[in-house]
Amino acid sequence: MKTKSFLILFAVCFSWLFSSSSVFADQGSQKSEDKTEAPYFWAPSEKEGVDPLPLKSTDVNVRIEGMLATVTVRQTYRNEGQIPIEASYVFPGSTRSAVNDLRFEVGDRLIIAEIKEKAEAKATYEAAKKEGKRTVLLEQHRPNVFQMKVANILPADVITVELVFTETLPRREGDYEFVYPTVVGPRYSQDSVTESEGVNDWVSSPFLLPETEVAAPRFALAVEMIQGQPIKRVGSPSHSVEIEFPEPNRATLVLGEEAGREDNRDFILRYSLADSEPTAGVLVTKTEEGGYFLLNIEPPTALPPGVSIPREYLFLLDVSGSMHGFPLNVSKKILGELIGDLGSGDSFNILAFAGGSEIFSEPDSSPVTASSQARALKWIENLQGSGGTELLPALKRVLKLPRSEGVARTVVVLTDGYVTVEKEAFELIRNSLGEANLFAFGIGNSVNRHLIEGMARAGGGEDFVATGPKEGQVVADRLIDMIRHPVLTDIHLSIDGLEGVELFPAKQPDLFLAKPIRVMGSYSGDWRGTMVLTGRNGTNEFSQTLDLAGVGIAEAESIGILWAREKIRHLMDLRAFEREDGIRQAVVELGLKFHLLTQYTSFVAVEQEIVRTEGELETVKQPSPLPAGVSAMAVGAGIPASPEPTTVGLLLIAGLCLVLQLHSWKKKGKVE
Repeated sequence: MKTKSFLILFAVCFSWLFSSSSVFADQGSQKSEDKTEAPYFWAPSEKEGVDPLPLKSTDVNVRIEGMLATVTVRQTYRNEGQIPIEASYVFPGSTRSAVNDLRFEVGDRLIIAEIKEKAEAKATYEAAKKEGKRTVLLEQHRPNVFQMKVANILPADVITVELVFTETLPRREGDYEFVYPTVVGPRYSQDSVTESEGVNDWVSSPFLLPETEVAAPRFALAVEMIQGQPIKRVGSPSHSVEIEFPEPNRATLVLGEEAGREDNRDFILRYSLADSEPTAGVLVTKTEEGGYFLLNIEPPTALPPGVSIPREYLFLLDVSGSMHGFPLNVSKKILGELIGDLGSGDSFNILAFAGGSEIFSEPDSSPVTASSQARALKWIENLQGSGGTELLPALKRVLKLPRSEGVARTVVVLTDGYVTVEKEAFELIRNSLGEANLFAFGIGNSVNRHLIEGMARAGGGEDFVATGPKEGQVVADRLIDMIRHPVLTDIHLSIDGLEGVELFPAKQPDLFLAKPIRVMGSYSGDWRGTMVLTGRNGTNEFSQTLDLAGVGIAEAESIGILWAREKIRHLMDLRAFEREDGIRQAVVELGLKFHLLTQYTSFVAVEQEIVRTEGELETVKQPSPLPAGVSAMAVGAGIPASPEPTTVGLLLIAGLCLVLQLHSWKKKGKVE
């Protein structure tokens, strides 16, 4: 009997093992064919002689003049292994940046990159890589996601890659803000390998486990500020900084001594000037055909209140795995504050989404009362963060909710934005939102600003980012003030007397509080004319006139590049919203003309000397730290699947079955 029982148990164990083996094998083949690519946790290369961390340092130098920032980023790669490598590194960029220069140094040689159409640049890089030449490729996968590839880094080689970009700085409530993103957050994608064209190169990127002890690349950042008036206040809410003021209108900043990593969260710099109410200003670049300009118009900080109408507030709250912990806790607090500040006569609803979604009040939104607010706060508190980030189904569901006549609707989305469906989200919002406004609220240290800013732009609202609990409270207060008290609506900007004008944005969104209106434009002929800004606040009319010839003109060569960047963003918005033909070619032409990195143009640099004539070239993906405050659950889907059982594994498990059976017999006194 004992023998028979053992044989049955042994057979069951082996049957389970072989069935498991086939299951694992099916999973493996499925992954290679149509399983979604995903971020994953980094493990050092097991191949002897391969340097698993070739990026050794990143040095960032920022020069801020007026409202313009010029940023130089130097990435240093060094091969400390014994095998030639190709280094691949995914890193973020500002959504406002215009990247217009790339070069690399090796020894005493400097190689300047060319701008080419994306496919041509990649072909040039691959050919040079195969021939054994040192070569560098910089591609844009999203307006805020770049990928650097450096091939044929020989043992002991030191290669420094330098890129330069320019951007304008936003101003809100008197403060200017500069943001340097340091890490691309993990992205959730439903696309299969075959469907996600150009996405998997960076979606399936390695991340370091929080407890991984590896030598982090050195990160340094320095800022030089030069202003036309005294600097009133400057500081960073994200990092400790050391600040000096050589002159009242000049300041220098460097990162201070601080424990922990500096490169796992966005660097944020805020400053204000002594003149808290600047007048309208113009920056102009003149060319042979005409020129380019940037208009900065300061509306009044407040206007007499107009007629108040009831509002319905719809809140979309991301409760996916990447929001687990700090981001969701901050989101709950912010959402609680927003709901607590709603006025009587208004109504609200909440939709929480991850892999699926659930709604607070059906079929209609709940009127704002003390009771409904209390129930909502309790409902919010019970939400937990886990699962994927199915943003599109949640947006579709909330935009289809029934709407009452005579009620103004405001939609607020709270998320870290770790998805790859930006284009689809923008199109959905633009086509389905109707007369409502949508505000996007990014939560976390390294949010997807491309998604946050793009959703707000498509929804005619405003974007917000809160990196911590203290800042969350301040930003939430600003959001509730903004959505309840618009300053100007029906804004129209006209320019008379200036020829060949092309403005971006061509149409101005509603204006909330003291946010400047900024317009990039091109013109032909002489610089002259008048600009008239009109709008409404309820029943009140507003008008402001500016004589272009009478304002101070400061020369700024980068204005043409920034105008081209704005036109490209406009074209990419059209591609998302309307799917117009010819957009790709128009973007390519602008990228080539203005030497700009775009979705369809890339930088490639090739050293003509052949340095590798034999041996294999190992590709190494440089890992990134998880953004500060982001749970490891955000990369949970990317943890490699269990390997197939080996023969040794089968024997070990079979032996375990035998040991367990013998232990059972011994307890029953059947064996000694």
